[in-house]
Amino acid sequence: MSRTENVDVVVVGGGPAGSTIGSLLAKSGHTVLILERETFPRYHIGESMVSGMAPLMEELGLIEELDARFQHKSGISLRWGRDPEPWRSDFSAAFSATGSHFTHAWHVTRSEFDQLMLDNARKLGATVHEAAHVTEILRDETGRVTGVAYTQDGESRRATGRFVVDASGQGRVLTRQMTETTWQEDLRNVAVWTYFDSYTPIEYKDDILVEAIQGGGWVWGIPLSDTRLSMGYVLSAGKLSEATRGGRTQGDVFLDCLESSHLARTMVDLGAVGELKTTRDWSHVCDTFHGPGWVAVGDSAAFIDPLFSSGVWLGTSAAWLAARAIGAALEDAEQEQLALERFDTLYRQMFKDILAYVRFFMDPTRLREEYEERALQIQKMVTQNSRVGFVSMISGVSAIADVVDFDPMNVEDVEDVMQDWDEQTAAASSTAGD
Repeated sequence: MSRTENVDVVVVGGGPAGSTIGSLLAKSGHTVLILERETFPRYHIGESMVSGMAPLMEELGLIEELDARFQHKSGISLRWGRDPEPWRSDFSAAFSATGSHFTHAWHVTRSEFDQLMLDNARKLGATVHEAAHVTEILRDETGRVTGVAYTQDGESRRATGRFVVDASGQGRVLTRQMTETTWQEDLRNVAVWTYFDSYTPIEYKDDILVEAIQGGGWVWGIPLSDTRLSMGYVLSAGKLSEATRGGRTQGDVFLDCLESSHLARTMVDLGAVGELKTTRDWSHVCDTFHGPGWVAVGDSAAFIDPLFSSGVWLGTSAAWLAARAIGAALEDAEQEQLALERFDTLYRQMFKDILAYVRFFMDPTRLREEYEERALQIQKMVTQNSRVGFVSMISGVSAIADVVDFDPMNVEDVEDVMQDWDEQTAAASSTAGD
């Protein structure tokens, strides 16, 4: 007979979203079990954090450790748009406009960052099982999710709880079975990247570099340390397929990208390209982020093109919202549906805001002012200054207030947030016309 563990919340996946919701619920006094399929540390892409993560990192008590271990990120340097000259956005502009004491984000080695997050969940009281492979979703006679079956060390086990959270990333352990998924056909992209062990920094050495490449796609440069640089090329799956015909390799395509860039090629020795890595980053969103007994956060719920490094921020922000909603439902079972619906609404709106701006920004022929103005229109801004509006959009700052103050049982608070969003979305749509 398999061993069964009973807790308040079972979390499937120990990445940033899973460790965040596990940490917050455990910190609130709930019993939490996190099941992670792999053994940490493990490699992962997605190394540049946005400054909107800083309040969460502070709540989790990780600011000091992040500052000590990882490269600071103070802004984004772009070569994008009709103007051929590079331009920059400094994250401190958005922070100063809100009176925030935060000044930067971080570029991280994800194996170390994710290990830090998961260890912190343990420290805050969550139980963590690594190398735990979920094999079955458990449900009662009404169809409500009540737990999961999993294997660990060759042993079959079960974990039950009042809620199961799918934070399994692209594996989508629950959402593959519990809901339909909509794919963004215009964002079916592929990323090809490598690491350089030496590089020449750009003017603002802590910035992430983002540059549009003539012929399609864009390149990133992420300074992980003074000597290590992550550099990658994102292009449509169709363009990559076309470019690799006739015996050409992905390495050839990657070199062509760097050679045609104006900034990336000044940073690295093109003869020192190491082993290439590749992945699909097809943007998607689930039809629902919750159901009876379950909630989805992170990539298992939604994923957006990594143009603005929004992936970890979106996943951990959703985990923050979900922790509050689940916490409210655990306190009062009669409020479960209401709390989860409000979580779903706010999470979906954050996804829509970022997706709409990514699509607008994907046209690299506009003027810089157009990108800034659209960011102001499409997002709830912390100030009426368009430059700060742009920084807020790409750094995650603008949604902080709604995430921090989210109370799933406060009807007026949620309605006010949604009314603001509806008004701004209508304003953006009325001026779109392009």
